[in-house]
Amino acid sequence: MKYVRRIDRQLARGEAAIAATVLLLMIAVAATQAALRNLTNLDFEWANLVLERMEWADSFLQKGTLWLAFFGASLSTYDEKHIAIDVLPRLAPPRMKQLLRAIVCIFASVTCFYLGRVFWLSVLNNAREIPLEYSVLGVSDEMIHICEAPLEILADAGLSKPSAFCALRDGLEVFGAQMSTPDVALQLIVPAMFIWMSIRFISRALAASMAFVTKSYPSDSAGEG
Repeated sequence: MKYVRRIDRQLARGEAAIAATVLLLMIAVAATQAALRNLTNLDFEWANLVLERMEWADSFLQKGTLWLAFFGASLSTYDEKHIAIDVLPRLAPPRMKQLLRAIVCIFASVTCFYLGRVFWLSVLNNAREIPLEYSVLGVSDEMIHICEAPLEILADAGLSKPSAFCALRDGLEVFGAQMSTPDVALQLIVPAMFIWMSIRFISRALAASMAFVTKSYPSDSAGEG
């Protein structure tokens, strides 16, 4: 289990780096928005034009908050600083403490797994609706997604494919997730982090079970991560 903890530690560092990057980007975008609005109030015409081009900013800040919340939740489970009722484990002898830890972690893992599954199905349901800005009229007068439209149809409609999103969409289709918009794709962080927390809890349950069976109890520092 020492190698598992080492891998988990490296992954937690990656989660922390992503969360810090998202936070810094959110601060930069929010600060830019605020500065541009103040300049708009001072009758700077160019500031208003830039603000119009930053119509994506509010959506980015909303989804960024969602990402920060779930990366924070995952890091809390890594550091074992999530909300827990641990009266019995504190009072129990070392071996019984490992048994209780295993039971609680298994329950938490199953709960996270089913929450992840529910949110996964919810995101897939949201992805079925294709908004007008991501759809185009096909040859047989049916609306098709802009990423699936032939180049000739896009050229006639004066549209172009959002290459980055279409590449991401193609990649997610491998997992059975056909996303309709970038906003819906960003919602995948919810089921993904629930499943990841489920894996983290089950690894803790296995470690506690092994400690219970072998009667080798880790120190408090070794038990974390």
